[in-house]
Amino acid sequence: MKALLIVNPRSGRQRVQTELFRIVERLDGAGYDTTVVLTKYRGHAAELAARAGEYDLLVCTGGDGTLNEVISGLLKNGLECPIGYIPLGSTNDLAGSLGIPSDVDAALDMILEGEPVPIDVGRFNGRYFLDVGLLGIFSRTCYETPQDMKNTLGFLAYVLEGIREVPTVHPIPLRIEAGDAVYEGEYLACVVSNSRKLGGVVSLGEDRVDLSDGKFELLLVEKEKTPMQLHGYIRALRTADLKAEGMTFVSVPSLRIISPDDQPWTLDGERADWQGEADIEILPRAARLLMRRNGGE
Repeated sequence: MKALLIVNPRSGRQRVQTELFRIVERLDGAGYDTTVVLTKYRGHAAELAARAGEYDLLVCTGGDGTLNEVISGLLKNGLECPIGYIPLGSTNDLAGSLGIPSDVDAALDMILEGEPVPIDVGRFNGRYFLDVGLLGIFSRTCYETPQDMKNTLGFLAYVLEGIREVPTVHPIPLRIEAGDAVYEGEYLACVVSNSRKLGGVVSLGEDRVDLSDGKFELLLVEKEKTPMQLHGYIRALRTADLKAEGMTFVSVPSLRIISPDDQPWTLDGERADWQGEADIEILPRAARLLMRRNGGE
């Protein structure tokens, strides 16, 4: 059997540099002839995944952005290959949602002993994403935080950069068409997700989010009218009780979003430019991740 191991050497705290030999040794012990390739630039993992048609197993190490690229590369090239994920990024939201451990040996156990479990994949104006699309407050933080800071401080890096962003945030005028429902107004944040953890902080739980039900979760946070309402938003996000006044949280299969403000989105932690119009759809059960089934559904 042949395995392709795609490694992002810079993700997280560069842990893979000390773990790589053990990963290859475990795959070799399971009977795989493993080819190791290192990513060298943004988008490289997607290009490398296009080779997966020759392999029985594709394993990637890095953060959610690396996994995003790998799955994007498979889908763009019409390839199907079981995917193993060893999460070594800064926040690993998607891994947390799926129950994939950040411990290398535990993640390898799941890859070698698990089974392919289908999950939904989002598509934003033709660009794939797995976890979260974010517009508004803290969105720039995700793609502008220097990688060296992410490696050193982890999630704290996002918090520190986010604090700097708050004074410059302005509400974004949006029209959101979600089936028969229309939401229109000025919003501090628009979040489109297929994840049980938002930003590594807000935990939504399996009873509220099904990663293979063909639906997104849409979270809208309106412009605050009073300081008390802003405090209510913070409390709601901390407790994951998303019913505060001015907040909307619904499940939807597709969205069309229109705005005169074209500030960038963040998709799985990476910048995504648009021209003020976005069609966001979900591809049901489009990717297969190796997991223990009760940990992913």
